Amino acid sequence: MKRLIVVCLLLLVGVAAAQTERERVRTELVKTDELLAEVKPIVDGTRVEEAKQLFRWAVSLQQSAWSSFQLRLHGRARDLTLRARERARQAKVAAEIDPERVREEVRRTRDAMAEFGPAIVRANIPRANQLWKMAQTEQAAAENHLAASRYGYALKFTLAAREHGRAAFAAIRGRVGVERVERELDRTDGLIEKARDRLGQTTARRATEVLNKAVELQRQARQAFSENRPLAALRQTLAARDLLLRAWEAGRAGVTLELVEQAMAGNDALVSDWAESIRAGADSPAAKLLEQGIRHQENARGMLAQGQLRLALAECHKARRLLQRAVELVQTEDAPYGPR
Repeated sequence: MKRLIVVCLLLLVGVAAAQTERERVRTELVKTDELLAEVKPIVDGTRVEEAKQLFRWAVSLQQSAWSSFQLRLHGRARDLTLRARERARQAKVAAEIDPERVREEVRRTRDAMAEFGPAIVRANIPRANQLWKMAQTEQAAAENHLAASRYGYALKFTLAAREHGRAAFAAIRGRVGVERVERELDRTDGLIEKARDRLGQTTARRATEVLNKAVELQRQARQAFSENRPLAALRQTLAARDLLLRAWEAGRAGVTLELVEQAMAGNDALVSDWAESIRAGADSPAAKLLEQGIRHQENARGMLAQGQLRLALAECHKARRLLQRAVELVQTEDAPYGPR
C-alpha cells in the first residue's frame, strides 16, 4: 500500500512539473508574439529589404515554435521562440538604420581605400598585404549588400574594411618610420666621428666627458634598434646628438660661427626628413611643434645674419628641442602596434 502511495505521489509531481514547464514555455511564446506585433508596423513602414527578410524569418521560426509546443516538444519550442525573438529584434534594428548614413559610410571607406591603396601596393609588406586583402574583400561585400538594400550588413562590412585598410596603411608607415630612425642613427654616428676629430686635441675635460656620454647613449640607441624598439632608439640617438653639441660647446672658448652653423644644419636635416610626415597630421600636436620649431630656426637665421652668434645658438637650441619632440610624437603615432 505504501509503495502505491509513493508511486502516485511521484506521478503527481511529474505531472505538476510538466504543467509548470509547459506554462513557462507558453509564457515565452506569448512574449515573442507580443514583440512580433510591436515590430511588424516598423518593418512594414520601411523599404529596407534586410529588415523585411529578418522579420519573415522571425515569423517562420515562431510558427515552428508553436507547432512544437502543440506536439509537447517543449525544449524545441523554447529554442525556436528565442531564436524568433532575436531575429525580430534584428529586424527592428535594421529597419531603423538610416540608408543615407550607410551610403555615406560606404563612400568614405571607398575614398579612404583609394587613397591608401597605391602606397600599400608599392610597399609590398606581407602583413600590410594581408590586411589590405581583407579590407578589399570586406568592402566588396559591403558594396554588394548596399546594392541589395541590406544596410545592416553593408554598414558592418564597410566599417570592418575601413579598419583593416587603416591597419594596413599603419603597417607600411611603421616600416617607413623604422627606416627613418635608422637614418637618424647613421647621422648621429657621422656626427660622433666628426666630433672626435675636432675635439681630439682639446684639453677640456668637460668636453671629453660629455662626448663619452654621447657615445654611450648612441650605443644604447643602436641596441634598442636591434631589439626592434625604434621609438626608444630614436629618443636615445637624438639625446646623444644634444650631448654632442654640448661637447662641442665645452671644447670651444666661446660661441663660434662653425658651432652655430653645425646646430642649424642638424635642425635643417630634421625638417627636411620629417616635415612632410608630420604635416600630414594637420592640426596634430606634432604639426604644431614642427611649426614652432621652424619659427625658432628662422629666428636663428636672422640673428646669425646680424652676427649675433650667442642669440642665434640659443634659438637653435629651442628649435632643436621642439623639432625633436615633434619627430618623437609622429613616430609614436606611426607605430602600427603602439609606441615601443
